Amino acid sequence: MKASGCCGKKCQIISSGLIGAVLVVLGGILMTVFNILYDHVLSKQVAVVPGTVMYNLNWYDVKTPVYRSFYLFNVTNKEEFLAQRPGRYVKPVLQEIGPYTYREFLAKDNIQYLEFNKTYPEQVYYRQTAIFTFDQERSNGSESDVVTTLNFIIALLPGLIDHIFEEGPARDAVYTVFNKLIRDTDSEILFTMPVGEYLFGFQDPLLTALLNIIAPGSDDVFGLFLLTNQSRGWRDYQVYTGRHFPDLNNEITKYKNMSELPYWFGETCNMINGTDGTMTHPFMDKSKPTYFFIDEMCRSLHAVYESDFTVEGIKGWKYSVPPEIFQSPLINEDNSCFCADLNHTVCQHSGAILVSSCYFGVPLLVSLPHFLYEDGFYSDKLVGMNPNKELHEMVLVYEPTTGMIIKTESRIQLNIYMTPNKKVKVLNQIQEEFGFPLLWLNENAVLQPSEALWFSKLLYKVDDVVILLQVLICVLGAALMLLSLFCYLRCRKAYKTTKRAGSRKTLIIGQYNKDAELPTVTQNCVKF
Repeated sequence: MKASGCCGKKCQIISSGLIGAVLVVLGGILMTVFNILYDHVLSKQVAVVPGTVMYNLNWYDVKTPVYRSFYLFNVTNKEEFLAQRPGRYVKPVLQEIGPYTYREFLAKDNIQYLEFNKTYPEQVYYRQTAIFTFDQERSNGSESDVVTTLNFIIALLPGLIDHIFEEGPARDAVYTVFNKLIRDTDSEILFTMPVGEYLFGFQDPLLTALLNIIAPGSDDVFGLFLLTNQSRGWRDYQVYTGRHFPDLNNEITKYKNMSELPYWFGETCNMINGTDGTMTHPFMDKSKPTYFFIDEMCRSLHAVYESDFTVEGIKGWKYSVPPEIFQSPLINEDNSCFCADLNHTVCQHSGAILVSSCYFGVPLLVSLPHFLYEDGFYSDKLVGMNPNKELHEMVLVYEPTTGMIIKTESRIQLNIYMTPNKKVKVLNQIQEEFGFPLLWLNENAVLQPSEALWFSKLLYKVDDVVILLQVLICVLGAALMLLSLFCYLRCRKAYKTTKRAGSRKTLIIGQYNKDAELPTVTQNCVKF
């Protein structure tokens, strides 16, 4: 009555083989299924909406330490430079001092999620805020160090006057008052003051006298970055959240309530492209440039993939801003719309961009530090420029799966474009056109070990576990298939041996004959 055992063994062999085959197939498709699910979940977690990982980690309140380092240019030949006369140009001899480093506490407020429907991507409005705190340990010097540099009040005001007043008696009258105030306050082209005041607030006799005429009772404190610190200046943005369209994650749609800029001289240059640079869309493609907007430059830039780069064990892609961004329109026609007049000296040379149209006519010139990528025009008029790609390029390192930035060296140099001005006596003594560097800054941040641990778990640990599970399932499936094959071949061999030993064609399953003992291996075998 053991005939059922034959069926049982036969079924076990077939079942084991089938289960093994199924496991091998499952193991093969596991990674594909996992990647689909993982990409879906990750896309949701990098969206800039409450409750997601990225929102809490570095969007709403930036937890990665961000530092802004300032390198100032100290004029070492002040007396000689001030003594120059028409026909005798004296190059300013510049000594780089610093860095003077500040911890930059970044956060967003006034966050408002805008109404939308599924036809249009969701957007969020916010204001970017910043508070600066001096970091002595990261600085080479103190805020009380003094610097002799260009008196930008004198250098900038003529551009503002020309922007506000049309050519005629009114403008001439303003220049007359301006020259008188310069004489009365004994102001010169260069002035000397503490670094901390120069950056974040000082009082100047000329500025005070001007404000007493223009706006009596107003605050007469001014610094290059006074409005940035303590969020006194508004930098409001509107971006896509990426909730339903991950490819648009953190893409800027409006800046200061403008969907396109009014500053430049062509549609292409006035476009607001990309993100704020801190985070882009997930699943990046290194063959495509990444775009980001810099409000200090009033324009969008792009960076191109340069090399793989590892930060705290996290694999990233290093992007850098290419030289063509600062090329003359004579070389790069795409830059033509950044020039109001292609015959302007700045537009004839590579290395810097005049952004006066964005700053009420003041001749602010933006470049990379030490005029990196220039054609020699700017450095020939100065002493002390030493451009170095490694030290002065603009670099962003992204983790390509999440689109999160894991290291940045955002470097910009601020200069004043100097030209002789017959209407301002102290400026008319300068006979050359040149860019006078005020300072360069580096806004830098790097992934911290604790954040790297989180990235490692998200990007590598989960992947490792799934791969291990896939291998185990495939190995188990293969083992079951091999075991089934082995049992089949063994039974087949035993059957053939028994057939040769006797005249019977069928093996008797489950029976035992005391008079004719069969080999043990043939017991409980199935019929083939």
